[in-house]
Parts: sequence; C-alpha cells; structure tokens
Amino acid sequence: MTDKGALDPRYRINVPAGTRVMIKEEETADLIPGYIKKVITKDAMHEMGIMVLCEDGHTGRVQHIGTETSYMQPMDLITNLETKLRKLIVNELSRGCPEWWEIKINPTIREEVTKNMQKGYRQVQQIPNYSPIEETYFLDLSTIIRANSNWKNYFRKIFHDRTALEVKMFELSLCRNTLAHSKKATKHMERKIRVYYDDIISLIERYCRQTRRSK
Repeated sequence: MTDKGALDPRYRINVPAGTRVMIKEEETADLIPGYIKKVITKDAMHEMGIMVLCEDGHTGRVQHIGTETSYMQPMDLITNLETKLRKLIVNELSRGCPEWWEIKINPTIREEVTKNMQKGYRQVQQIPNYSPIEETYFLDLSTIIRANSNWKNYFRKIFHDRTALEVKMFELSLCRNTLAHSKKATKHMERKIRVYYDDIISLIERYCRQTRRSK
C-alpha cells in the first residue's frame, strides 16, 4: 500500500480504539468511515491492513487512518460532504414527520426543485426521478439547516455556530463552482476544502456517535 494516504505499516497493529479510519468490508468496493471499537486480528503482514470492528458495527480491514481528506480529490470531498449533509437533513427532519419536505423546507427551495423536476429535457435525457432533497443545490442545504426553526430544533446541537457554518458552506460553494467548470484548484483552495470538510464532518460524526451511545 504505497498510494498517498495509505495506511502506514507501523500503524498496522497499533491502531487504538476510537481512531477514525476508512475500512474496506469483504466483497465491497466502497470504503466506509468508522471509529475503531476493537482490533479483531493483528495479522500485520496482511497487505490489506488489520481487521477491525467499528463502533457502528461494520467490520473490515483498515485502508486509511483519518478522514477522506487523506486520499480523496477536492471535488470528490465536496460531493461526499454534499451527500452526507443531505442524509443528515433527511434523518433529522423526517423523524416523526413524514411530511417534513412540505412542512420544514423553505417554499422557495421547494418551488425551485419542483420547477427543475418538471423540465422537459430531463425526460429526453432519461434523467432519473431523484428524491426532492437530491434535487437541491449545494447552498440550499445550508439554507435548510440554518432556517430558524430547523436550526433551533435539530441542527444547533450538531453544528453549534450558525454563522461559522454559513461561511464555510458559502466558501465551499465558490470552490465547487470553480472545480465544476474544469478550473484547477489552487493549493490554498485545496487546503480550505480539506480543512472545512474535516470541520463539518467531525461535528456530524460526533453527534452521530453520541446519539448511538445514548441508545
């Protein structure tokens, strides 16, 4: 394992509980993030890394220590963050409220999503029928999270500082627009994306871990 961000050989055995890692489950191509609960086997010479059990129940071999920033490209990080934020929004707002989209989402966002979903070219290009939340724009996610009632009832306990989240999401959207138009990211832009990604993801995962432990 010599690729950038790969598991350093000296950590193949001594990876303590609570460490954030990316693991690969058997017969699964995608890497899964997790926090080590227990090291299952210390077969240090195994080319795929040690086998671990994570706090969320997933079992696999450690591929990377740390977050996705150790191996993902900047645009992939933003896309991954976008996916995680959408999942968080659905999980939080739908709890006990099947009509959350109609009740808890800004009408302007809902109208824009409906308009986009009804555009004629989508049928011609055979664009699938995604869920409404998947049709939102990147900055829409920030707007949904920071909406007064949503922030107070669901997201303040996760992100704590509404202004800080707004600034990070806005700056990430500028980076996203630059990269989406085939422009190369500067070193400063790459660092910003990686730092903001880790900041936001760490808050989400801390909340998820606390919620899991309280059950």
